[in-house]
Amino acid sequence: MDSNVAVKLSKVIENYSNSSDSLVIEKKEPKKSLAKFHHWANGKTFEAGFLISNSQGQNIWLLLMKWHTNNGFYLVLYPEDRSGPVAEIHAISDDFNSLTWKYMPSKSDGRNIERKEYFEKFNHDLNISFHIPSNNYETSIFLESLTGLFNLRLKSDELDEDTPAYRDGFPEGLLKEKLHKYKERNTELIREVKREALDKYKKLECECCNFNFSDTYGDLGAEYIEAHHLKPISSLKDEGDLTNKADIALVCSNCHRMLHRKRPWLGIGELKELLNS
Repeated sequence: MDSNVAVKLSKVIENYSNSSDSLVIEKKEPKKSLAKFHHWANGKTFEAGFLISNSQGQNIWLLLMKWHTNNGFYLVLYPEDRSGPVAEIHAISDDFNSLTWKYMPSKSDGRNIERKEYFEKFNHDLNISFHIPSNNYETSIFLESLTGLFNLRLKSDELDEDTPAYRDGFPEGLLKEKLHKYKERNTELIREVKREALDKYKKLECECCNFNFSDTYGDLGAEYIEAHHLKPISSLKDEGDLTNKADIALVCSNCHRMLHRKRPWLGIGELKELLNS
């Protein structure tokens, strides 16, 4: 990427860092060069650095610097202990709206094909694109996607048996991610589905295994159930899809996880058959 993109990213992340929902927990101010960080980074032309916290409890350094002379500025991800870079991202998409990166492991143990299969299994592609943000909302998605890449890269490299959650890919454009967020945060629709179930059955039970949180946890579990979206994000149309009540199933936490355990997703009926057998 050229210096203009690095400056833009620095500014939007800086603005986002001052917001109430910021993931940024520490900042390094722009300097001409970076010192006392890591021997591969020290002395390079440095635009900005941010320590980001992710949902796995990891803290990740995001550095914007001139990593290689020929390729200009890179966005480099480091663990908090600065032991070494995890991802070096610099390529720009043809439409100049996204940064792109490809997982290409090069370890010498003969298992790189397995690593690629692992990565592809949980991301559906070896290639990842990150929409370049222009406001706080887009920046939060951008940073969440980068921290997701960080976690998946480490797990793929180690072929970690503690596998990550499946994703429908990292955003190849902001549109599908916005639709994803809408579906996840459309709480009024989910409340309506729950209200109808309570009116009809006087209780909330898992549609797969009939588990009832209230029966097991008493008042703590009263009227609690999880919402499973029956349509994967990857099936959404680019021009947008509405989420209907029929697209939501009410399930317990265990069944919800099992429905997402493999690709393609299991259907409600398929999981019921597994339980019954």
